[in-house]
Amino acid sequence: MLTNTIKRLLHIVLVITLSLTSHIIWSADVVLFEEDFDDVELKDSIAEGVKGTNVWSDTGPDGWEITNENPKDLGMPEWRTFAIVKLEWWVQTAEDQERSQFTSKEKNGKGVGNGVVSDPDEWDDWTQNGDPDSISDWNGHIITPPINIQGAGANSLVLSLDSSWRPYDNQTAEITVSFDGNKEERILLFASSGEQTLVTIPTLNKSEVVVNDLEQTNESLEIPIDNPDGADEIVISFGLLTAKNDWWWAFDNVKLVSTAFVATDVQLKDKLTVKWAELKSIK
Repeated sequence: MLTNTIKRLLHIVLVITLSLTSHIIWSADVVLFEEDFDDVELKDSIAEGVKGTNVWSDTGPDGWEITNENPKDLGMPEWRTFAIVKLEWWVQTAEDQERSQFTSKEKNGKGVGNGVVSDPDEWDDWTQNGDPDSISDWNGHIITPPINIQGAGANSLVLSLDSSWRPYDNQTAEITVSFDGNKEERILLFASSGEQTLVTIPTLNKSEVVVNDLEQTNESLEIPIDNPDGADEIVISFGLLTAKNDWWWAFDNVKLVSTAFVATDVQLKDKLTVKWAELKSIK
């Protein structure tokens, strides 16, 4: 029977052997990018019913792009495209309507501090330049900077975020990705069908799964991404499209992880150092 000491020695030898003979050494679950929006500098509100100091911004974190695809002066100024907001203020000024499912500690809300909000319901409440949703659909995107994914194994990326979505009429939410400036690929689609949502996530083999109203107001999403082998960069785009006086999409705590990442020489050396220390400690 092998003693525990011999077993540990054989394990160490196996690790070292694999490290020296394999062309690729993988390190699991490496965080490549994360953003919680709490460092975004916020401004005072403009026209919303509940006035707020340092509660809103139409500028994202460094490197992020927010597009304004709606008529420039149409609708409530704070909600003419995606905004970074203090989530508690958003609930107050929008009179809740179940938004607190995402923001309230008492309700185990996942949205904490600042978050990203697109709210065509609030946008439509400002009528100084006409009735917004009778003039135009609401469309907008918020887009990450290019994210370095060098070293990530093929099909190893996972995007996670905390999300609050409430469907109505024909509003649509999507997440797309682009690698090295190539064509965008959709990785998630929320399509309102009345007060239900048809959810499509290709990498999870979900196609038009029906979800009822209020079942997605406070959820954590994990979306696998089929990144190609050898890609250097990824850009992730979040969009709300074809909305009128509908509901909202808000999200927070964006993270991109590789579940199979090429270990560098330094990482490999550190792992072997730990194993060698264990070997010397055996008595």
